[in-house]
Amino acid sequence: MAEPRSPGDPRDEPVYRAILVVLVASVLAGAVLTLIGEAFFGSRALARAGLGLALVCGFLYWVFRLLGRRAARRRQGR
Repeated sequence: MAEPRSPGDPRDEPVYRAILVVLVASVLAGAVLTLIGEAFFGSRALARAGLGLALVCGFLYWVFRLLGRRAARRRQGR
């Protein structure tokens, strides 16, 4: 079950939310490029670039979520 968030939680910052939204959109765009890159455009390079984009942005999404949880724990400990 999710923990209730305290007022002033760093994860509620608009910039943090915007970064996560952009990363999710990039993962989805990369997945779409991976799936249709070779089938529709006949470009294996486009499919590989989409896969790379999805993997890198997925990793960055995970890192930002980790950083947000750490910042929330630090703030809660004060």
